[in-house]
Amino acid sequence: MNGVGTQRRISKKWVIRHRALSAKQRLLRDSAFMLCGGFVLAGVRIFGAPMPIGACFVLSVPFGVTSMAAMLGAAGGYLVLFGADAASDIALALMMFSASAVFQGTELPLKKWFFPSLSAVVFALLDGIAQVGATTADLLFLGAKILIAALSTAALHSSFSGSRKAQLFALAAVCAGLSGLTEAVNLGLILAAACCVATGDPAVAAAMGIALDLGSGFSGGMTVATVLPALICSVLQRREKIPVAVTYLVLTNLTLLVFGSASVLNALFVAAGVAAGVFLWQGSFQSIAFSAGTQRSTATTLRNAAEVLEYVHGCLQTTDGTPTGEAEEVFDGAAERVCRCCARFHRCWEYRAQETYSALSGTARQMIEKGFVEANDLPEAFREQCCHVEGFVTAVNQELEGMLYRRRYRMELHESREAVADELSCIAKYLRAESDPLRRDRAEAAYSPEVGISSVGKNGSRISGDRGTCFAARNLEYYVILCDGMGTGEEAAQCSGETLRLLERLLRSGIAPEQALRILNSCEILRGATCFATVDLLQVHLPTGEATIFKWGAAASYLRDGDEVKKIGTVTTPPGVGVGGEHAPERYELSLKGGEMLVLVSDGAGGMETEANIAAFRGDSPQELAALLIAGMPAQDDMTAVAISLRPCTSR
Repeated sequence: MNGVGTQRRISKKWVIRHRALSAKQRLLRDSAFMLCGGFVLAGVRIFGAPMPIGACFVLSVPFGVTSMAAMLGAAGGYLVLFGADAASDIALALMMFSASAVFQGTELPLKKWFFPSLSAVVFALLDGIAQVGATTADLLFLGAKILIAALSTAALHSSFSGSRKAQLFALAAVCAGLSGLTEAVNLGLILAAACCVATGDPAVAAAMGIALDLGSGFSGGMTVATVLPALICSVLQRREKIPVAVTYLVLTNLTLLVFGSASVLNALFVAAGVAAGVFLWQGSFQSIAFSAGTQRSTATTLRNAAEVLEYVHGCLQTTDGTPTGEAEEVFDGAAERVCRCCARFHRCWEYRAQETYSALSGTARQMIEKGFVEANDLPEAFREQCCHVEGFVTAVNQELEGMLYRRRYRMELHESREAVADELSCIAKYLRAESDPLRRDRAEAAYSPEVGISSVGKNGSRISGDRGTCFAARNLEYYVILCDGMGTGEEAAQCSGETLRLLERLLRSGIAPEQALRILNSCEILRGATCFATVDLLQVHLPTGEATIFKWGAAASYLRDGDEVKKIGTVTTPPGVGVGGEHAPERYELSLKGGEMLVLVSDGAGGMETEANIAAFRGDSPQELAALLIAGMPAQDDMTAVAISLRPCTSR
């Protein structure tokens, strides 16, 4: 125990150190990110004038080391890029950092309007002083900068909260800032091309183009150069790497040529951005896309949810099983209660413990199988040496009863965990299937189903324990379900009705039949069902005419192919009896496209004469066959017959 405890303490100590180191690394990474972000956003300019976006970036995170890094980056960027012309912006960055410190811990920062209003008012006071006696145009430009200060504060703060619109604004601001850092290399154009190619979203392309045009005074045609190829790829629904890359390379450079912005350097910048976009294809920038990105984001969410459920499923399946040494525990408990006060305790259970256990081990299996033990079941050598045989037997039986209760509890707990794990596994598979946007079957139905149903209650009763339905579901799948409740009357009808409704809802939602049946089985186990219903579930794929029938506890079905009748299925237990192993539905693949007719019957309608009546039937109407099978049977039980066949769809 000491070794194990020491190992645990060492492991815990190592984990604490590891986490502390990771926290420091994260703080260093975030500070570097905020420093660079503030510097880049300080380079945003409109018609050559600096904008307060870099200063407002300080308020995007709470007061601390990261906000200080953002303030230093913004102030340094304004000083390096604009010098004294950005004095008001530098002052705004310092005051915003001070404001985040002053109002820390109050409720004001929690209000969405507070920091945007504060940044607008402070910037108006700082920059308004220099505008005394200015022209109307200068005042209008000041008003625009004040509005930008308020909007950028709100947007940059929301971008860290996951708002995709705010993230798009932040990315556009970064693009504008990069384009203003240096005249030699247009980093903004490279980023814009990369984002457009990687996301394939016209909204992203428009934001990038407007950001570039604002910095150049709308003299370069950047908006058209980025949006035009994005729109063409969207209309043509082309999202292959090579065609998209070529489209952007050609159309972007042609547009720049038309607007007089074409140059060898710009062509190289566009090529570098396109190459980066291909490298980042549907990667990190995909979350900011608004059109196709919504569907891909939903698919990612579904896949993440499936991974979580699969992880929980794996945890639930990790069980220790039935513990060993149960008989030894029974004997130890009895010895503790009876033999502890005996004068021979040390002789029997210490000095000669191995002999005592060996003598009793021969009765362990018989004792557990019977559930009790008698004095005569104990070895003769043990009875001769024991001074309290009757008391020992009584104590053993009491300990055995407790052990059996604990075993039963463990078995029920294990079964419940298996049922829950089975449900989670089915749901995870469903979510993974739903996350695939290409799973929808665009084929057309080549066959239409014809279904005939005939049913009668026991002795002509209106209440029947048989329930059935048929319906078309997603991906041109057609389902026929027949449930037979155990017994007759109201209870059987309620049981089969609940089973039918659950299966129908699962199948209509797109869950595969086998998974739907596993979920049904788990639900029956978890609710401790005392009444069970058998299941016949037929799945028909209408484009091909191929079918699959799942049988769980149901009576045999019959497939008529011309004059030949084939019996399908064997007698099994219904769903809800157990998990795993033999507790699973039977699955049979068949085809109905050649005019075959499948007949599903409840146990009351099954029998030797059923197969003979199907073989003797010479018609092709499922309804006539279903009625014939029920009419020829005595109503000694609830009886239902369902016949189904396929007819080719007529071409239009």
